[in-house]
Amino acid sequence: MDFQARLEALTHQLRPWAPLWSRSILQGWPESGAAYPKEWLAYARSLDDPGERRLDRGELVGEPPPSLAALLDALEELTALPWHQGRHALTVTQTQGLSAKKAHELEQVLALLAPRTRSIRLAVDIGGGMGHLSRLCSRTFGWTFHSIDRDAALQDKGRRWLTRTHSAHGDTLCFIQASVEDSLQPQVDPLFSGRDRASIGLHTCGPLALTQLRKSQGAGFILNIGCCYDKLEVPRDHPVSRFGSAHPLPFTPHALALTTRGRQHKTDEEFARMKRVYAWRFSFHLLARQLFPERGFVRAGDSPRARYAGSFADYALDRLERLGLHSNMTNAQLDAFEVSVRAETRDLLLCHLLRDRFARALEVVLLLDRALLMEELGFQVELLQLFEPSLSPRNLALVASRGD
Repeated sequence: MDFQARLEALTHQLRPWAPLWSRSILQGWPESGAAYPKEWLAYARSLDDPGERRLDRGELVGEPPPSLAALLDALEELTALPWHQGRHALTVTQTQGLSAKKAHELEQVLALLAPRTRSIRLAVDIGGGMGHLSRLCSRTFGWTFHSIDRDAALQDKGRRWLTRTHSAHGDTLCFIQASVEDSLQPQVDPLFSGRDRASIGLHTCGPLALTQLRKSQGAGFILNIGCCYDKLEVPRDHPVSRFGSAHPLPFTPHALALTTRGRQHKTDEEFARMKRVYAWRFSFHLLARQLFPERGFVRAGDSPRARYAGSFADYALDRLERLGLHSNMTNAQLDAFEVSVRAETRDLLLCHLLRDRFARALEVVLLLDRALLMEELGFQVELLQLFEPSLSPRNLALVASRGD
């Protein structure tokens, strides 16, 4: 793949729409809503519930505005990445105690590693936790494996697991309690250096992915799967490549948070629940803005799922109490307020559904920039879809190897 051409094309598509994806809809409302083309909102308002569900999946029904249809078609094409083919089936014993998500991820990672790591003899796993991946790799490939994690309790569980599932051929797995940092670390740095070394990071959180890539410049093979992009800081963590720096986008904390959105298709029940959650949260925002204008944006915070199943009045009173705010409104008045702002809260919902269409493209921009960094360091690089999104939404893998 020509990463430079792909990044340049994506930034060309995304830059004109930065006022939509770079800011919070709710915190900037109603001014934020004015950034959406009138024909887009008119189209979205015309949708019934099944049409809204289709929009939530990135699908357009009926006669969408040409500008919206052309943009989504372009973004779909530019974010299409090849799928890794293959699966390393694990036995019932090997997956005992693992979630379906974890078992799926391990099977896919092992299948990806097998044909690409024949010259590898030693590997290191960043944020290895209980060492499931390390244990399976050491037993499958015969590697000496170091699993690094800062959580000693998880590593103790991993050692007990290793004892219970003892291999007849012995284990070459070592747990190291440490945080992997950008600074010099004599204890762990040598593990990343050597053409027979593999560096693996499965869901490295925020800037930890970049730390892994920088630490691994001397390795023969790198597998990185990032997550929690909302923990990145701009411009420290993006862009990181020379080419990316020449083609920047105005990433903000709100844009980074957008890249973390899950994209699996929702059931009817899940979509209805999402709409109710948004309706209550948006109504509460409008209520707080009316009652307490001096407070500015009031964060409602997370509420138990059961709270959204009740009336708006119950939800609002619970949030007000949690925030130490007081209202003289009765339950009936609170419920009447929610009814009075339904048209506005629906517009907020529709803006969110439209804004979510940029999430995957922004995530791919971050990863293209990282892929270009590794190319600039002399690696051969692949970007692949590795996991089933319904099980593991952060499913994009950066694979880098030395071709010599």
